[in-house]
Amino acid sequence: MRDLYQIHELAKLFGLHPDTLRYYEEKGLLHPERRENGYRAYHIQDICTLNIIRAQRELGVPVEEIGAYLDRRSVAETLSFLDRQEELLERKMADLLRTREESRDRRARLLRYRDVEAGAVTCRTMPERPCVLLQEDVILEKEIDFLLKKLEKRHSNTIKIMGKQTMGALLDRKSMRPGDYKHFSFVFFLTGPDQERDTVLPAGEYASLFYRGSYEHLEEHCQTLFRGVAALGLELDGAPLELYRIDAHDTDLEEEYLTELQVKVKRAGKQA
Repeated sequence: MRDLYQIHELAKLFGLHPDTLRYYEEKGLLHPERRENGYRAYHIQDICTLNIIRAQRELGVPVEEIGAYLDRRSVAETLSFLDRQEELLERKMADLLRTREESRDRRARLLRYRDVEAGAVTCRTMPERPCVLLQEDVILEKEIDFLLKKLEKRHSNTIKIMGKQTMGALLDRKSMRPGDYKHFSFVFFLTGPDQERDTVLPAGEYASLFYRGSYEHLEEHCQTLFRGVAALGLELDGAPLELYRIDAHDTDLEEEYLTELQVKVKRAGKQA
């Protein structure tokens, strides 16, 4: 039986690039011999060590932690290491379950909104909706995706653009008066009752309009919403919200985009 193996043999055996073995050597995990010709020669013990390294790396254990374990390996140390490994697995399983839940929620959202009727103005009562938001002096329509990503980064532990939270933007009411529908007051993610919040979208009666396609005709859709509000004998009680139900994260087909406009309303003549 051979006692020494070349680097390409171990690399092929473990499905690794030779540079990975050199990296493990650099970090002190492997200790190959150097032959007279300068080539590395690995012992049987290195194969055993590589089995341990691969198993731990597949779990995401840092190289430094693996090195510390290899330096003082014993049954007692292995039992302690397995305890830490189990904790790591529990966290990974929890992360996978959350990812599965988010995937199912995203599927449910797409199925819910894929065939929704667009163009009709309806009215419904909404509860307070907690949200996190990002507000800047001037927010243009073309900047919304960038600012939503910036807001996601600020709340990276709880918010994901590709997750289940509803995201949107509030139109700037002052800019709307002279007919500018490309300015927004803030962008936001709706959050749950026990999650972070910067404010709440107030409870009350909201008129709603779904529209499909690009955002270039926002003013036209807002005017349709406002006419519907008036036809219902209601008045505006705030600026419209855009809620992105189906967007570029879900489809490359612009005609499949679905946006919901919501605006808080009150009975005509009633004080806010």
